[in-house]
Amino acid sequence: MKKTSLSLAALLALTANANAQSLEEAIRGVEVNGFLRYEYEDNRFKNQGFDKNGEKSGDVEHTWHAEAEFSTPVQDYVSLNLGIYYEVGQNTNHGKGIEDDNGDIIPFLGYGLGSGKDGSFGVSTFNALITPDSTSTNVTLGKMRLDTPFNDNGEDRGTGILAVNSDIPYLTLVAGAFDSWALDDIKDEPVEETSITKPLYLLAGLASFETDYGNVEGQLWWFHIDDIVDSAFFGELGFFHEIFHINGQYAYSQGNSSGIANLAVALTGDPTLYGRYQTKSDFLSLEVGADLESLEIPLSLNLGYIGNTQDNFAVSLDDEGALQLAGAVWFDNVDATGVSFSTILGATNGNIEKDLDVFYASLAYNVLDNFSIGIDYINGKNKVKDITARTTTDIDFYEITPNITWEYSKNLEIGAYYAFLRTERSGHYTTPETDSEDRNQFKVEIVYSF
Repeated sequence: MKKTSLSLAALLALTANANAQSLEEAIRGVEVNGFLRYEYEDNRFKNQGFDKNGEKSGDVEHTWHAEAEFSTPVQDYVSLNLGIYYEVGQNTNHGKGIEDDNGDIIPFLGYGLGSGKDGSFGVSTFNALITPDSTSTNVTLGKMRLDTPFNDNGEDRGTGILAVNSDIPYLTLVAGAFDSWALDDIKDEPVEETSITKPLYLLAGLASFETDYGNVEGQLWWFHIDDIVDSAFFGELGFFHEIFHINGQYAYSQGNSSGIANLAVALTGDPTLYGRYQTKSDFLSLEVGADLESLEIPLSLNLGYIGNTQDNFAVSLDDEGALQLAGAVWFDNVDATGVSFSTILGATNGNIEKDLDVFYASLAYNVLDNFSIGIDYINGKNKVKDITARTTTDIDFYEITPNITWEYSKNLEIGAYYAFLRTERSGHYTTPETDSEDRNQFKVEIVYSF
């Protein structure tokens, strides 16, 4: 009798073929959503970093971003979710070239390619969603978006477990634990695809009540990050009527000085950053607004105040998160305004205290049902006190940002703004140092959602 033997690979192939199914069957019931996004950003400076010899032309960058998320049908209370991600940036740098490792300019060059392997491609989310029918509780296990007030929920990711319960009427409870996480602001520091492996824990309660006069909405969050943030809180309470609203936010962060120092050194590779850091930060914001669309007047107006009472205002993980803000660049220009709301990027030396006062107004007018124009005005002061040197520097800034939004179709939206930021600081300086900086930023964003 002739003996027949099968290799392990052949056995696996036979098994796979036995269980094979058509593509139509495999994808039946799978839900897909995502977006395609293009961004154009142009920055121009005068006296960048309060330096008369600083960059003037700034940079121009094109960014392409695509995401698609697939969700399988629920079977035995479980569905699986997979998100794929692509992003590439191309810097034309106004044709002035790029720096080499020695800081010398190589003319005519930028970075990023128009074709080929020129960006990041990978898995953005990969998790299982458990939805038992005996309770209004969802449990997510795996890699997921960090959808919290202290995160950029479109970019920040964490790997862990998140439970959401809504058994109690009008109240949603949240609990989460993540053993590693990544922030968009620092994902490429010091190398690409950097994540932080200190565990992150969170608890939250979100409430919403409908009344005859309007809706009352509130939320309270607590965060802890081993060796980095001892405790952080975020609270929000607002009343929303068809015509007007009032909404307040308060956030507080108690950091770990040595942990923040170690993280700063790790991200930058600069050992001189190790030292004592301010550990107490808070942020408060109050906004009142009116929307007259229900009165057939296509106009809305928001007025707000932002400030702090502690030694700093670096409360968030992302430099913006869900904080109540207006404008586009004043909180993203720390070298001039001295403002960053990020616990990591906005950390300050223990001898430095900051006191922030910002007033803003946002006006929007709907020219058409799908086309609106608006303008933001921000006026602020950041009082920076150096305890050791016994000096105080007043940093005054204002930003004017006109903007447009065009909902071209149900799926396609086009937005643009041009931000003018002027920053001035007190004191006397020797050339090339100066007391003022101008920054202009033009940005266009085109998003197709599906």
